[in-house]
Amino acid sequence: MKKYLYASLLAGVVLFSACSDDRDSNPTVQQPDSFELNMPALGGNTYDLENTTSINLTYKQPDYGYTAPVTYYVQVSLNNTWNDATSAEADDATYVELDGSMNECEFPAAAVQINKAIMKLGDYTDESLLPSDPMTLYVRMKANLYSGYECFSNVLELSVRPYFMALIAADPELWYLIGGCIGDGSWGSEIGKAVMPMSPVEGFKYDESTGQGELVYSGYFLSSQGFKIVKVPGAWDEQWGGENNDITKPYKKDAAGEGGDFKVPADGYYLITLNTKSNTLSIVKTDAPKYSYDHLFISGDFNGWATDVQLTPINTVEGVINHNWRFELDATGGDTTAKFLYDGWTPNWGGSEFPFGFGVNGGANIPVAAGNYVVVFNDIDGYYHFFSK
Repeated sequence: MKKYLYASLLAGVVLFSACSDDRDSNPTVQQPDSFELNMPALGGNTYDLENTTSINLTYKQPDYGYTAPVTYYVQVSLNNTWNDATSAEADDATYVELDGSMNECEFPAAAVQINKAIMKLGDYTDESLLPSDPMTLYVRMKANLYSGYECFSNVLELSVRPYFMALIAADPELWYLIGGCIGDGSWGSEIGKAVMPMSPVEGFKYDESTGQGELVYSGYFLSSQGFKIVKVPGAWDEQWGGENNDITKPYKKDAAGEGGDFKVPADGYYLITLNTKSNTLSIVKTDAPKYSYDHLFISGDFNGWATDVQLTPINTVEGVINHNWRFELDATGGDTTAKFLYDGWTPNWGGSEFPFGFGVNGGANIPVAAGNYVVVFNDIDGYYHFFSK
């Protein structure tokens, strides 16, 4: 999938308690000029960002005249100027606002996200451009009241030692289905045979540091066969299962050991939605797709655009309707291209992204980098993934 340059930073947690110092029961709102941001306990030292987890910022609630439900944001600058971008398309703001917010008077600003902000503001596209000495980072808080009142704190000067990092967002964190009605039903560990990846959601904004976010899978399930969702094929340390096999009672197990399987109440198509950031999961019955295919092909420069090279069905358990396909592609001889197709190129699926993306009918030739791959394709949502062997 296309990697996006840094656009936003720390995905924060939202808590719903206001600051504890109760000022007044009078609900009249007043507009404060500023509020107090405290110097961190270690603020007189230099923060080595590569070996620091977070910088804990504390502050007092702005005086709105009462204890208000305020939302707080962290902003950082390299030169103590706070100019917004000159237009929606421009990228010339002189500060970065860390993505995420808090509703209490403590904000653990992640060091990795601060470091990303420094890379962006300093335009450090190469490690040789990064100063070897510590630098001054200017930090302030922004406060927003639900009714639109906004103010800023005082500015702190912190000494930090950044480290070089490329401003490329992390790929979506994948999770995989495994079970008696998944793939060959063997509960094995091989992707594209016993294990199926869930699909990322096209256009979803994933956490740029961790890749966490929403994944989906739509397919045919048998009520007689259990299944689970695991983070690492062949490992059980992190898994999702169902209490007493109930798809309406999902739970995540983080320690090694067995938990309950999921079992659907009746044979049919189900949609699984997993958010790896919020740790929420739902499994609901869904409509059958418009088309099912008894065979599909793969074609490209690697085989002279032949139209008779078949993909292998992945879901082979008796009674399961297959919508997932596999192919082993040896492209060690050099870069190549590929597309998926049905008879006579109607339909055919292509895309411009690699090693994974979403194929669309009549899309571009998929640009495949030289290598050896297990290719997985889902004909319901068009998701393809070239897993390196």
